[in-house]
Amino acid sequence: MEASRLLPYSGAAYDELLDTLYATPLNQECWPAFLEQLVRISRSRSARMLVLDRAAEQVTSSAKVNIDDGYHRQYVDYFVNACPWRPELREKAPGRLYSTYLDFSCHQKRFYRTEFYNDWARQLDIHHGVCGTVYQGSDHTIQLLVQRTGGQGPYDQPDTVWFNHLVPHVRRAIELNRHGERLRWRGEAGSVAGSRPYAVVGAAGRVDYLCERAQILIAHEPALSHHHGRLILRSTELRGRFQQLLDSVLASAGRGWEHAGGALAVPRPGKRPLVCVVSPLAPEVARALLPGGGRALVYFHLPEQEGRVDESQVAMLFDLTPAEARVARGVAEGRDLASLAGDQGVSVQTVRGQLKAVFRKTDTSRQNELAALILKSPALRPAEPAPITLGLPL
Repeated sequence: MEASRLLPYSGAAYDELLDTLYATPLNQECWPAFLEQLVRISRSRSARMLVLDRAAEQVTSSAKVNIDDGYHRQYVDYFVNACPWRPELREKAPGRLYSTYLDFSCHQKRFYRTEFYNDWARQLDIHHGVCGTVYQGSDHTIQLLVQRTGGQGPYDQPDTVWFNHLVPHVRRAIELNRHGERLRWRGEAGSVAGSRPYAVVGAAGRVDYLCERAQILIAHEPALSHHHGRLILRSTELRGRFQQLLDSVLASAGRGWEHAGGALAVPRPGKRPLVCVVSPLAPEVARALLPGGGRALVYFHLPEQEGRVDESQVAMLFDLTPAEARVARGVAEGRDLASLAGDQGVSVQTVRGQLKAVFRKTDTSRQNELAALILKSPALRPAEPAPITLGLPL
């Protein structure tokens, strides 16, 4: 069977293909459009991009064209995740595509006897392909796969060279996507934290980004540490509670919001407690190829720099009763409900009821939301300036 004619390296269709590819950092939904154009210009049947874990064993997301959803799901669930059809692909050097007709040990006659062909590819008239790893990062492996029918013929050497001329562009586009994702997290985190020191924490509790103010705070604050890519509270008692809170937020961020976040008061000798607030950050929805998992925002409230929360002002701003205002102030200062109940001589259940009323009146639903609202409101009084001294002897 004859291979296809040489594929174009220039022209309007090729330029449009690159334009669409480099539009993906601004709009993730351009990935299917890129694949559709790639199929057309390469005279192919279908194409897929698979985002897998680092070991390339499980698919986490994908984009595809000209493959029915049911067939695609069957391919991912069985021929990739459960029983990899081409384990040899994982052993091939990343950064290029390989022709299934020329570069794999399973030659065409043997391919027609495989379970993959007879149970899946045959019904779709898929006979030939080019495939390979186009990107490999610390947490993801991304593979590109393009297929042809029996009538379209195999991908010969010039075809494979053409695809590999395109691969660096695909890799750069993916890197731009990843960079844009990091910038988005920073922007969203910064808008919530305001001028406060903050960190964005990602998978496995590793710090994705530490703003300059947070770096300065950690360098001068004995209660905090940034070690081996992780943010740590030095207090043995608080360290476990902080990690548990962080893990819970990361596990639920963007997945139904089972955990709303929370706050911890970090004791400091001779100073008022440092308030550490942990809040979930939602991933963008309807992302075609690179769905970012949720992140945790960790930011710090320094009472000596930001002043104190005026309880009466909280009550007036949000139409709260004195008891509700005390609870709202306590939440903003990182107090837990048990200690607030002890101060007021009431049960924790009573404080929970007061907090529920505060949520309703402030139009919030989480403690970290309430804390952020109060700490950004006029109820936060400026810190009192240090007294002026002339340094003259008495």
